[in-house]
Amino acid sequence: MKFSSQNPFAALFLICALSLPSLSFSAPTGKLTVAVPSEPATLDPHKASNRYNYMFNTNMFEGLYIRNDKAELVPALAESVAVASDGLTYTFKLRKGVKFHDGSAMTADDVKFSIERAINPNTKNPLLAYIKTIDRVDIINADTVAMKLKERDAIFLKKLAFAGWIVPRNYIQAVGEDGFAKKPMGTGPFKFVSRSINEQIEMEANELHWSTVPKVKNLVIRTVPEDAVRLAMLQTGEADIVAEMPPPLVERINALRGVKTLSHPSGEIYWVVFNIKDGAKDSPLLNPMVRKALNHAIDKQAIITNVLKNQAVQIAGALAPSVAAVDKNLQPYAYNPALAKKMLADAGYPNGLKVDMYSSVGRYTLDKDISLVIANQLKAVGVDVNLNLWESSKWVGDLSKKYYPMSYQAFGNTVFDPEGLMIFGLHSKAFWSFYKNDAVDKMIDDSLKISEQKERDTHFQKIDKMLYDDASHIFLWESKILIGMRDKVTWRPQPGDNVYKFWNASVDK
Repeated sequence: MKFSSQNPFAALFLICALSLPSLSFSAPTGKLTVAVPSEPATLDPHKASNRYNYMFNTNMFEGLYIRNDKAELVPALAESVAVASDGLTYTFKLRKGVKFHDGSAMTADDVKFSIERAINPNTKNPLLAYIKTIDRVDIINADTVAMKLKERDAIFLKKLAFAGWIVPRNYIQAVGEDGFAKKPMGTGPFKFVSRSINEQIEMEANELHWSTVPKVKNLVIRTVPEDAVRLAMLQTGEADIVAEMPPPLVERINALRGVKTLSHPSGEIYWVVFNIKDGAKDSPLLNPMVRKALNHAIDKQAIITNVLKNQAVQIAGALAPSVAAVDKNLQPYAYNPALAKKMLADAGYPNGLKVDMYSSVGRYTLDKDISLVIANQLKAVGVDVNLNLWESSKWVGDLSKKYYPMSYQAFGNTVFDPEGLMIFGLHSKAFWSFYKNDAVDKMIDDSLKISEQKERDTHFQKIDKMLYDDASHIFLWESKILIGMRDKVTWRPQPGDNVYKFWNASVDK
């Protein structure tokens, strides 16, 4: 069946089952223990949204399409999908022979139940925004399900892979919502064994998986908030992998015998957010020249080198290099305090200005230290920063009130597409956005209709240039995640994927 790459909705087309996870049915052996700073809020994949939920979900559950262990978008519980010419109907051919962890067959009823549960407002799914365009789910026959959309969504499959987890209808109806959250069941490469709150989650290999049988028999995810304790566990061998270590520990990790480090691009961008949408009408930050001056006042590379120990890469705009096609001609604002002072004077502030900045303590890696450096560098060009350092929960709680004139923030990769950032963090209608620019809003809206990848890349580069020219934020860096790992472990996460999949991890005897 043919279709035009320039007009992908011109005819009904079929996305076939290509690039599937590699088949592997050798008996799993050994135990892999992973120590992470926090844990899932709940084990119900439709009811929580932190990074550790995603990590649990991606090892326990699957969707019709998923990100495989190479972070590629591939068919999973669906063999293929046909998209109608108007882009509003996605018809999925379901994979035969898929079983839930109790051995029961996955059916079209389970798919319909799961998606309807995920989009039901009563479920209170934090990921609803990603799949809210779904209007209804129809069972065509035992092997076919159709999803009708309210409006065309060019990256619907990417969003479905992030938020469209399939769960067992009969099991949930038998044990109830709470019972399912306490003892979840899916179709994924690992199946649930036990959980001790604030301690660990234990899983074991699903040896009847339709495609990928893990190489390790047992997977234990330990909850260890203290960085020093995770480091000690790595040193003693109590943990095989320790994740999200602070950059200042990189030399100590490298000094350990039998240990190696991974510096993993996270897909998460950091910036100083200006309140352009809800800020005071007389705020100097409404002046683009002031915002450009502040960009020139920050020595981003010095912070990356001296504070983050090179566990980050400087960015020119809002796009993360590991997950987006970045325009290489767009260069970061140069560190130039003399120019910053001149621009402030030209903008009407020859004697400098005062501004309030709000930052968290403990939400982001070294957030307090970095915020203090930024405040001091701004002070050096005449910007008197009243820095408010708040405990993470208070800072997040007040973030939604939108009164922060300036704030140090991060925005993570979710759907491996700039739209995740643009729709949820930049568009003026976005819940987390402090930015308003009608021209940028229109460009973001237009992106929803563009499917061809090269055209999307060019389109988002144009948006990025608009943000850059407007100095919408102080653009800082894409962070790297520092991981320590025992030499006996073979595993590597994919760039931009901060949701760890352990399907192909192995541990030498």
